Parts: sequence; structure tokens; C-alpha cells
Amino acid sequence: MAALRADARRNHDRVLEAAAAAFAEQGPDVSASEIARRAGVGHGTVYRRFPTKEALIAAVVSARLNELADSAETLLGGRAAGEAFEAFVWQVAEAHARDRTLFAGVPRCSEIPAVIEAKARLSALAEQLVSRAQAEGWLRRDIDADDVPLLIGATITGSTHAVGDEVWRRYIRVVLDGLRASAVSRRG
Repeated sequence: MAALRADARRNHDRVLEAAAAAFAEQGPDVSASEIARRAGVGHGTVYRRFPTKEALIAAVVSARLNELADSAETLLGGRAAGEAFEAFVWQVAEAHARDRTLFAGVPRCSEIPAVIEAKARLSALAEQLVSRAQAEGWLRRDIDADDVPLLIGATITGSTHAVGDEVWRRYIRVVLDGLRASAVSRRG
């Protein structure tokens, strides 16, 4: 992106923040008018920086994916493999539970280069977390990195039909228990 004037940069950042909040609450179908209202800018300002809705969704999604990737890098550098994997699962689950755009928005903008790059980066880091946890004997061997976000997403989505607040946390604990290598040995 070309360098922006200070006021244009502020508007750009305000639009992204407003879009991220609106998408997290209402999903990717929230209107550009609502985003402009939340950002305190005109409708045209939104489309000046993001010519399509998918471009705006992609900017938010790629930022979220990169935040998760940054976290995965930190976890890889500082914790035991099983502990790092479990912390990563909780971070992805938290992101999914609080932000409807992260997973609902990815399919809408999966062909946009920034999203492709962010997904590839996150996937490579998740693969490292999985491989390390398997090598340490914490994670069962029949799991691969692509299974993890699908299991988490399905768990969070399924929990929306359960009665009670934050039931998804109990369900994630059950999934983690099933992912542990000890779960396989208990089955014998």
C-alpha cells in the first residue's frame, strides 16, 4: 500500500477497526454503511480504501490469521511442545468463539493474495506445533495440522446449539482430551 497522509491513515485504521468489530459481532454480511457509521466516516471513505466488500473482509481476515500466526511463533519459541499445542488450540478456539468473521469470512476471500499468504503462514506454524507435540508423545500420531482448525471450528459451531454460556469451553476440553496420545493408548 502506498504511503498515506496522516488523516487518510487514521481513517483507514478506523475503518479496519470498525469492520473487525462489526464482522466479529454480526458476521461478514454486515453492511458497509454500518461499518462507516461505526468508524465515523462517510460511506465513500470505506470504498476508497476497500473497493469491494471482499477486500475489506480479506483485510480483516488476514490480520486475524496473522495475529494467530504471531502467537503460534511465540508458542513455538517458549513452551514445551504439548503445552504449546494446547495453548494454540485454546487461542484458535477463543478467536473462533469471539469472532464470527475468522472462519465465516475465509471462504469469501480465499483467493485474495493477503489471505492466501496469511493462511499459508499459519498452516506452516500449526504444522510445526503438531509435529513437535507428536514427537514429544503428547499428541496422537493420526492427527495432522489441517485437522486442528476443523475440529475446533466444528466444536465451536456445534456448541451454539447447546444450552448454557461458554459450553464451547467444555467441548474444547473434550476435544483436547481426545487429541492426546494417551487417549489412543487407553483405547488399547
